Formats: sequence, C-alpha cells, structure tokens
Amino acid sequence: MTKTVLILEDSRTQATIIGKLFERAGYTPTIAMDRSAAMAHLRDDLWSLLVLDVFIAGENTLEHLDAYRKLAKDTPIAVMTAGNRDNPLAASQALNAARRARVQFLLPKPFNFDDIQQICAEADALNGPRDALYL
Repeated sequence: MTKTVLILEDSRTQATIIGKLFERAGYTPTIAMDRSAAMAHLRDDLWSLLVLDVFIAGENTLEHLDAYRKLAKDTPIAVMTAGNRDNPLAASQALNAARRARVQFLLPKPFNFDDIQQICAEADALNGPRDALYL
C-alpha cells in the first residue's frame, strides 16, 4: 500500500519543501493550507501519517486536535512549529502541549531530512499490518 502523509501547513513555500522531504522518504504528500481542507482530506481518505503545523491562519491547531484524531482514526500524528518573533515561548509551549496531548511525534522547525526519515520509520512501525493487505 502507498504510504501517504497529509501535511497541514499554511506557508506554500514551507509546504512544498516539507512535502519534498516526505517524498524523498518514500511517502506521497498531500498539502492542506487550512483546517477545513485538512478535515476534508481526512474525511475522504486514509493516511499513513498526519503532520500538523501548530499555528495556521491565526488558529492554534492543538485546539482542534480531538477533531483531527476523530477523523484520522489510528493515524500517527506529528506536530511541527517554529518560533514566533512576537512570542518566543510560543513554540516550546505548543510542543509541550502537544506532548501532553500524546501526539506521537514532535517536529520543531527547522528540521532536516534525518528527522523526517526517523518519523517515517517510526510511523511505519506504528502502522504495521494496518497498511498490509489481508486476504
């Protein structure tokens, strides 16, 4: 089965770069630029991995984590975020909140291909037989 990743990122440039990193790791990326697009993709398809940027269009994605989980079922979730010049503690607070909410992966920006590879390998292990075809 094809390994797929849904990436919620509102910066087109960052989304493109992140998507290419996941492609290089063997995943087929789909980009959602806002919450409604991400929710629609989650309703329509099954995913191997869900990657959420914390701060999207003035929203904190973590406030909607339960809704993402409900639609994503058992899909592993990675949360990514960068620092904020106006609020330098925002990134660490968001990542700590994500950890407390028990997301599977924390991905502080900036990250590199090695970080993506590790998350993909761990997501593959979590997905295990779920991605296998049984007859």
